[in-house]
Amino acid sequence: MSTGTRTEQTRAVVQREIDEVWSGERIDAIDDLYAEDVVVGTHRTGDDAPLVGREATKELHREWDAAFPDAVTLVNEMLVDGDTAMVWWTFRGTHEATFRGIEPTGRTVETDGFSFRRIEGGRVAEMKDFTTMASLFEQLGVEMPA
Repeated sequence: MSTGTRTEQTRAVVQREIDEVWSGERIDAIDDLYAEDVVVGTHRTGDDAPLVGREATKELHREWDAAFPDAVTLVNEMLVDGDTAMVWWTFRGTHEATFRGIEPTGRTVETDGFSFRRIEGGRVAEMKDFTTMASLFEQLGVEMPA
């Protein structure tokens, strides 16, 4: 990426990542958009341990893509400064496969979240994801696992 400011480049990488990986369910795009040793800290994993590497990140996406195959992530706001971005997003999808031990409900869920991303060399090097998992489980009609 040699054109535009660092901030513009970061915005473009993050928007492409959301469009292709989160909304487009293109797990293969992770190889182009994430650093080999990407660190993903997410409450979506069900614990506080970060995921490290592309393969672990792909597994996370496979789980979500299978459970919510029509998922769309909409960017509500994106603030970018240099190589860092903060994104406020909304996730929507229909629960059509087993997810965290919960049999498919056919229910459509919607939840908001925030993500911090740091870009290095045109790829996501670090991402921290904060979302309202309790709301998602409530919409599925179950209690959030402890």
